Amino acid sequence: MQALRIDGMERIGPPAEALDGRPEAEAPRYPLAMVEWHDAWFDLDQLTIEDRRADYLVRTVGFLIDDGPRIVSLAQELLPDGEGFRAVTHIPRPVVQRIVRLGTGA
Repeated sequence: MQALRIDGMERIGPPAEALDGRPEAEAPRYPLAMVEWHDAWFDLDQLTIEDRRADYLVRTVGFLIDDGPRIVSLAQELLPDGEGFRAVTHIPRPVVQRIVRLGTGA
């Protein structure tokens, strides 16, 4: 893999190493996971209480960065050099239906 400038004209760094199971590859820190959870919703078409959705399960996939007693947190992006995360979804534990580990992550 090669890092490119946004305009694609020049290389901006050395080729990135893939985590492909080689012994020299860095060990994964955050597992990939899918969290299935009951979300709140807003529906303009709901005219009566009978029109409400009986179950509104959402599935969110990302890097599992916190699996605590009160909150489950998934990050969509891990920033380089330990700078943190972007696009983090925090899900209250009481609404979590299940967590499925998908792989080792990065």
